[in-house]
Amino acid sequence: MKLNFITKLMMGVAITASLASCSLDDDNNYDIPQQNVARGLIANASPSSGNLYFFADENQVNETALNYAEARGYYHFRLGQRVLSLKDQSGTVLDTVHVTLRDGDYFSAFAVNTFDDIELVSYTDSLEYPEANHALVRFINLSPDAPAIKIDATGITQSLATDVAFKDATPFISVPRGSREIRYTNAQTGATLFTDTNVEFSPGRIYTIYTKGFVTPPTGSNETFSTKLLQNY
Repeated sequence: MKLNFITKLMMGVAITASLASCSLDDDNNYDIPQQNVARGLIANASPSSGNLYFFADENQVNETALNYAEARGYYHFRLGQRVLSLKDQSGTVLDTVHVTLRDGDYFSAFAVNTFDDIELVSYTDSLEYPEANHALVRFINLSPDAPAIKIDATGITQSLATDVAFKDATPFISVPRGSREIRYTNAQTGATLFTDTNVEFSPGRIYTIYTKGFVTPPTGSNETFSTKLLQNY
């Protein structure tokens, strides 16, 4: 009997439950029991893309379609050289990306860009434990027509990021616990693109916030520029 090498770890939620039994190693990283697998999260950040399916080699990852702004994972992936692919509902391959997966790796794969120019991109996830009373957050600019973005948060003197271009990701940044307003501006002109209010950062947690939608939506699209928060731990 042929076995699918992707085991669904959990659906529609982030990494919290899958890492609930973690301890810390000597380097202050989350110590996850090694199971000879890598773990991946999948997300659809492509406006008006419709139903999407992610594959690893010939194996389908998500059992049901992933719609815009949805994310699922983490899933178990077999180690080694893998070809991740993105397909539409008819089974047409939209894009592929090659990844090398090692034991204990965590990654996030996003469908990005407009549907006509859709791409599959992958980012490495970090499980370094935040300092006391802090969280870690990474920002990714996945808005297809957005300029480079500057990101600021209330109560934090320095900008969290100053020049995040399309498909660029910041490192995981340490932020104090608590609720904050986050402002996204055009890095060149200073014009406000979007403001997130009451973004809650819990101590010991790890997050990804990605921008999505259009600064100037095309005719017929209601997908305006906004953000989505994912909890990696």
